[in-house]
Amino acid sequence: MCGICGVYDLNGKRKDKLALLEKMNAAQKHRGPDDQGVFLEGPAGLGHVRLSIIDLSSAGHQPMLYGDRYALVFNGEIYNYIELRDELIKAGYVFSTHCDTEVVLAAYDHWGEDCQTRFNGFWAIALYDRKEESLFLSRDRYGVKPLYYTGQPGYFVFASEIKTLLQDENIPRKANDTVIFDYLVNGFVDCTEETFFQGILRLPAGHCMVLDKAGNQRMKAYYELPYSEQLIGDVNDEMVKTFHKLFQESVKLRLRADVPVGSCLSGGLDSSSIVCESSRQLREQKAGDDQKTFSSCYQGDANDERAFIEAVVEKTGVDAHYIYPTGDMLFEDLDHLIYTQDEPFVSTSMYASYCVMKLAHENHIKVLLDGQGADEILCGYRKARVYYIKRLLHAKKLGRAVREILYYLPYMRKGKNVSFLAELNMLKQFLGKTSSSDIRHRYLEESFAHRTLKNSYENNERFLLNDFDKIVLPALLRYVDRNSMAFSIEDRLPFLDYRLVEYAMRLPLNAKIDNGYSKAIMRKALDMPKIIRERKDKIGFYTPENAWMAAHSQTYKALFTAPDFRAGKYIAAQKIADDWDQLTSGKDDIGLFRYICLEKWMRAFDVQSA
Repeated sequence: MCGICGVYDLNGKRKDKLALLEKMNAAQKHRGPDDQGVFLEGPAGLGHVRLSIIDLSSAGHQPMLYGDRYALVFNGEIYNYIELRDELIKAGYVFSTHCDTEVVLAAYDHWGEDCQTRFNGFWAIALYDRKEESLFLSRDRYGVKPLYYTGQPGYFVFASEIKTLLQDENIPRKANDTVIFDYLVNGFVDCTEETFFQGILRLPAGHCMVLDKAGNQRMKAYYELPYSEQLIGDVNDEMVKTFHKLFQESVKLRLRADVPVGSCLSGGLDSSSIVCESSRQLREQKAGDDQKTFSSCYQGDANDERAFIEAVVEKTGVDAHYIYPTGDMLFEDLDHLIYTQDEPFVSTSMYASYCVMKLAHENHIKVLLDGQGADEILCGYRKARVYYIKRLLHAKKLGRAVREILYYLPYMRKGKNVSFLAELNMLKQFLGKTSSSDIRHRYLEESFAHRTLKNSYENNERFLLNDFDKIVLPALLRYVDRNSMAFSIEDRLPFLDYRLVEYAMRLPLNAKIDNGYSKAIMRKALDMPKIIRERKDKIGFYTPENAWMAAHSQTYKALFTAPDFRAGKYIAAQKIADDWDQLTSGKDDIGLFRYICLEKWMRAFDVQSA
């Protein structure tokens, strides 16, 4: 896992490419503290910082040259590099290292752009063809690893993080009004290739791009997720066995490393099943005695999941580590968290992940397994159940619809937990039920509040797929990448093995939601303690946000009365200050934290209104 950056300057206007690349490497040193390097030739400059995971020797240094033709910088892991290496050896290739980077170069040399479809892993790749003087960029199927870019005709800059791009002083720091409106009104982030910075884009997941010396720029999708939505189908033992086998193989590949591999453990189904399976495999390899897990807990809070976590610890015998985030800790870390994330985020839930990564770093862990992706491929969210019931009613499957409602009603958590209401509100947005009178418009600056949403997700036939490739997963992947890499940790995601994803996406909905249970096939197929297997509630990325905001209420309020308030084009700051007590009481769900986060983000990155 690493950080990459680069410049492609056809006009030769950038005379200080070396100095710029060194500044960019320094800005993302946290992504790769073990080594760094630069490459300059012709119009191209490549930079790289390395986090050594596979082949810890200097042989894995990047930028890596291949023959006299290619130069590569690579961020990610190709888990099936051993199998690909063997295949390439049979084709006549000779290898001088044991790392996956050299396999990527040989694969590109042998298969060209088609090599992307052979990789099992996650990656952001920049490869310079010295003969053609062209630049090839690629991002993995589901966008686990980031790749940002910007530029004008003849001048192109790319990097793993936006803060790295901003080391180029010629890149303006202008806010993107379209993205900010989507964020404040809907709570959406990372839904399109646009970012919060005007003119800075992300290469879409499953896409590659080629820039050539004639000034042409070609982008294309090399992957499209196969998806079919069958409402009800036969769920048999063979289906369960296949899911189990694919999951086992995914975990096995993601345990490949030349450093110890730990796990995040929340007490939910996803992380619990990963810890149970990885623990089993490590014991078989005689390497499980020192497996470490890392968890975020909240002493005295009704939503604390330590009882579930300890059930996994007792079952597996892992070495468990805990951290207990507080409102004071968030207050101290918030500016760094916002800087870490590069762009605003919706809630304080991201701080739980940040704390877990910090704890793992303090325990000298460089690789963690994590559970992102399971909710999206297996209908883990409450809104997915609502969608499923609506589909059943529409198909006149009344008995099954009523059964699902009755089984689940006793487990719908109410009261102080607002996440259920928030998800119902989101469901209304997806189904086109919002209006301009929505409370979230009330605290927008008047002229900004009357904008029209550019992005719409009202296509009901794509409801679950939208969660995967637009609405939910892309944001989660950004959060976990920045949080993990801030502490020089590679976060691996077994549920996003493309074979498992494609299989799950073809399953009928009743294989995922059944008798009030979400992720039904997962509960049947995977190993986990009974107390977790039988859970119907979902805590998610919980943090006691209201209490944390209240702990420093007046300091947060002062942001909106400060004479140098940055976000005045977007936020009616005085209205928020006037209604502060009501807003912090939790009575009005406007997502107050996102207003705080936007203002602090504009300050952290010196962003100007467009």
